[in-house]
Amino acid sequence: MENIINAKTAKLKEFLASNKIECFQIEERQDKNETAVFRSKMQIKGQILPFAILVDDSVYTLLQIQLASAIAKGDAIAKVAAYLNNLNNKYRVFKFVVTDEGDLLLNVCIPAQNDKFDPVLINAIVGETVKALELEYASMMAKVWDENK
Repeated sequence: MENIINAKTAKLKEFLASNKIECFQIEERQDKNETAVFRSKMQIKGQILPFAILVDDSVYTLLQIQLASAIAKGDAIAKVAAYLNNLNNKYRVFKFVVTDEGDLLLNVCIPAQNDKFDPVLINAIVGETVKALELEYASMMAKVWDENK
């Protein structure tokens, strides 16, 4: 089967290679959107957090970080969600969410058409995300654990 690569995926691969960034595993899906998933991990406050950059031929690129898995349950989900809404207002580019399964995620949606896609910007946003998580992660997790007692 022919390997399908969209323009944004090619640009991101080229950026990673030229900057010797080798921490990503790349999964190229053979779907109608020409999706590529760049998976890696980041260390925040001693925790290893998986994250992915999802690139396709749409106008959006998604950075998603799994902050915690199946951590909020029952009534605690609503309490944690209220706390996360405050963070969403503080950090406009980030969207903290709790899934129905209780997973705690951070999403960053980055719009860019193929000809405007900028891997340098993606890298900068990952860096800013790390900085924000260094500031917020400990208090966020304390709140999550407190609400789940």
